[in-house]
Amino acid sequence: MRRLGVPGTILALLCAMYLILYIDRVNIATAAPLIKADLHLSNTQLGLVFSSFAIFYAVFQIIGGWIGDRLGARLTLTLCCAVVAVATMLTAAVGGFASLFTARLALGLGEGAAFPTATRAMTIWIPKARRGFAQGITHSFARAGNALTPPLIAWLVVWVSWRWSFVVTGLASLVWLCIWAWFFRDDPREHPAITRADLAELPPRSSSERSRVPWLRLARRIFPVTVVDFCYGWTLWLFLSWIPGFFYENYHLNLQSSAMFSAGVLFAGVVGDTVGGWPAIGCYVRREAWLRHAAT
Repeated sequence: MRRLGVPGTILALLCAMYLILYIDRVNIATAAPLIKADLHLSNTQLGLVFSSFAIFYAVFQIIGGWIGDRLGARLTLTLCCAVVAVATMLTAAVGGFASLFTARLALGLGEGAAFPTATRAMTIWIPKARRGFAQGITHSFARAGNALTPPLIAWLVVWVSWRWSFVVTGLASLVWLCIWAWFFRDDPREHPAITRADLAELPPRSSSERSRVPWLRLARRIFPVTVVDFCYGWTLWLFLSWIPGFFYENYHLNLQSSAMFSAGVLFAGVVGDTVGGWPAIGCYVRREAWLRHAAT
């Protein structure tokens, strides 16, 4: 059996981060009917609360990537998860629309910067031939977070109330950031447990000299992917935000039953993301073989 090694452990930590952050992101959807009743919110106000997360999330996808480049993935992800943990736990203390809106804004700030920084960590610690799989497995854990959240939050609501459910899920982020700050290194060569075999598989350290980025050509190539991701994000957000409330209010199910139906719908994403990473590996291997053949 192939040993996990330091790169594999770091990939496992990133998978755990995706899982936890998606639980912190979508936990509000399951608790929404109770929050709505407790805080006397309208559907319009609840929709604005859902959308508030996306405001800072979209902005800090770009800014957060820039910060991650300069501060490194170790410090940036530690700070991001600290923000996520505090914002999630403060949700338990909200008293109305304004405070709930603000807490979700802060959550978007922390999570928006986390994911581009996680991708940067993967480019350092994951061999090129396995990056497609790494992206697929981390995103499958994100989908697992989506699927696990409804029954998890429904169970926590029954046992400790919707407010304490946010405290519990926020604490998970604090535990993760402590492990990450202790184990991760921005330079693989500085890790005390790294082996020569691990280093030989990792991409060479890039030069400190900055290369000029062909922004126009890059924008043209990435534009189709951007359009697809926009459509995917719109559909995903609709399901993540509203499907638990849809089962709860439209079909008059109790919270536990609506949570189980929601989890069933969202679990399909786990399968899709896991399987989706494997074709990328095959395409990469075939491309490299073709290039070697063309060179000869």
